[in-house]
Amino acid sequence: MSPDDKRWALKAYELKFQQLEIARKQAESWRAALTGLTSLLGAVLVIKGKDSLADLNDPYRWIVMVLLGAALVLLVTATMLAVSAAAGNPGGRILLTGEHLRSWSTAEVVRIERFVAWASLLTLTAVTAVAVAVGITWTAPAKSGAVLVTVVHRQGTVCGELSGSAQGRLLVRSPRTKSVASVPLVDLIGVQAAEKC
Repeated sequence: MSPDDKRWALKAYELKFQQLEIARKQAESWRAALTGLTSLLGAVLVIKGKDSLADLNDPYRWIVMVLLGAALVLLVTATMLAVSAAAGNPGGRILLTGEHLRSWSTAEVVRIERFVAWASLLTLTAVTAVAVAVGITWTAPAKSGAVLVTVVHRQGTVCGELSGSAQGRLLVRSPRTKSVASVPLVDLIGVQAAEKC
């Protein structure tokens, strides 16, 4: 066996006893990254503000709220998993015999690897949920600012969005067909607010 081979074999032998410390350092790095990511997402959401949600139509507004709530739960869970992987299991007992310490270390390395894998999956899912929520706020139709009214005139009744008036006529746009009804102001009997047409 060459001197290089002996050094590599010795290093591999020593590394076997450092697996737990290495796994904890990796988990600590994950925890720090998750903390930074969660802070960044929180800042983006605060800057984005709630007014953009209030402007969305109802199904989209609720979808965005559910996605953001789920993302928060996922990020908190991922952070707790990473913290548990980095800090260990509180209240865990270690028996101070060589065999027990070896089996505990082996099991702890497996637990840390599993927690870090779950934390990364939950983080990816949370970031995807936030991205979808932001995409919905950008692309979903906003609430219409028009006022719905029922216009009663001599020839009948018209219901729709009050579009304005022009040349002695009241303009009412149908929310379904988008056609505009023109009611002469001289024929107008009354105008009432409407919740829907």
